[in-house]
Amino acid sequence: MSDRVTVERKEFEGFLAENQKLLDRSQALMNRVDQLENENKQLRDELQATKARLGSLESNIASNTRQADDSLRKARETMSRLAKEADKRTSK
Repeated sequence: MSDRVTVERKEFEGFLAENQKLLDRSQALMNRVDQLENENKQLRDELQATKARLGSLESNIASNTRQADDSLRKARETMSRLAKEADKRTSK
């Protein structure tokens, strides 16, 4: 058996051209994959930063709500005390 293979020149040139197209397409796809990986990393970083800001905002809101509740409670207590004192004074 012979180690030699023969093909037509036109057929071989067609094969080379198709092979080059596939290599170019493969390279373009690899470049796109790299680009998407970079975008994915950026989006993950942005998401993490946004989650951190959201946690901080939620903490601030909770703190502000507690302070507002305390202020409202104190105001109600003061109003109640003043109303009782006014009732005492007007009933005398």
